[in-house]
Amino acid sequence: MRFRLLFFLTILIVALQALQGNNCLAQCTTKISHSLTAALSQPTCITELNLRGQNLELLPQRIEQLRRLRLLFAHENHLRHLPDNLAQLDSLRILFINKNSLLDLPPSIGNLHRLRQLQIEQNMLTELPPSIKGLDSLRYLMGAYNNFTSLPEQVGHLAQLEYIDVSHNQLLFLPASISNLRNLRYVYLNDNKLQNLPNRLGSLTKAEELNVSNNQLEQLPESLGDCQQLKVLILSGNQLKQLPKSLGKLQNLEMLIANDNQLTALPKSLGKLKKLKTVIVRNNTFSPQARREAEARLPGAKFHF
Repeated sequence: MRFRLLFFLTILIVALQALQGNNCLAQCTTKISHSLTAALSQPTCITELNLRGQNLELLPQRIEQLRRLRLLFAHENHLRHLPDNLAQLDSLRILFINKNSLLDLPPSIGNLHRLRQLQIEQNMLTELPPSIKGLDSLRYLMGAYNNFTSLPEQVGHLAQLEYIDVSHNQLLFLPASISNLRNLRYVYLNDNKLQNLPNRLGSLTKAEELNVSNNQLEQLPESLGDCQQLKVLILSGNQLKQLPKSLGKLQNLEMLIANDNQLTALPKSLGKLKKLKTVIVRNNTFSPQARREAEARLPGAKFHF
């Protein structure tokens, strides 16, 4: 009897300790906050913090107290830097800091191992820290409208990445490691200064949409034909004189856009693409004969010369 009483007393003590640890959760009035001050008044409660458009110039060091925070929206403010201890938010899944004045990202950002979506577009960033390789759960990376001239080789470690948008930057080249991103489905590299693409680009076998328009490309890698899931290919605004024959292997291609290049003909191999329904190639130098031949090979496609 004494043993059973001791046993139940032990269980009761453990239960009381658990309740005490979760006491703040029981007292939580909300899990979502639109006020940083309010969030910090109950830091163990808040899982979503929306600070959009509040004219913030900095995030306080105390933000590290929000250890259960999963979603942080701090876009459309005036942030120039992020606190290094932002990486203490190890529950963070989504981080919106686009439309600020960010000059850099803290090296510690690579410690956000659960982060799935990072939106940093429309800032003043010139580089991504090498530590970005630590974001091993990242699926969406939006970095358009910054001042990137290159991406670090470590970007190739983002094995879960499905969506990358680094358009409207100043990229001169891409790291060879980008070919390691085998889960990429949507790739937006348009409006940069790229003169070539990695030879192993065809390793992106899950890519469904690739936009490399408005760069300085003179040729495309033959390996592009290995992107077997590609549905939309946008090549406009480059200096292409011909397209690789390997495009004839893109059996899922539905739309090809290559306006404003120097093309005189389309590869005969495109005639194999039964799903190709839209071909937009305005402002090139196709002869009437080349146009007729292209239309004859793809009678089911709509051409726009």
